[in-house]
Amino acid sequence: MQEFLSRVSGIVNQMRYYGEILSNEIVVSKALRSLTSKYDHAVAANEETKDLSTYTFDELMSSLIAHVARIRYHEKFEENDFQVKEDSFKGKGEFHGRDHSRGRGRGQYGESR
Repeated sequence: MQEFLSRVSGIVNQMRYYGEILSNEIVVSKALRSLTSKYDHAVAANEETKDLSTYTFDELMSSLIAHVARIRYHEKFEENDFQVKEDSFKGKGEFHGRDHSRGRGRGQYGESR
């Protein structure tokens, strides 16, 4: 994402250097449109919650970088969570079921202990 945003910023700066008049709204909307479908929910969130006429490219960059960081954090968290759950079942043997449990209820022949 950082590389993509740097390239967009570089292109925008070159266009402005050569005299192109680009508003923040145009830059932000074109940047949002050029993102892949992986970021559709981030695009929708930005379009729905922000006023694109006043939203700057720097604000968009911050928002998208934070979004990518959250995705990476959640992917890492879910991966670690799965590993913990998988490790907790190792060495437990088979599930004994209801008949072999030692929970509540009466003993083997209906006697109390």
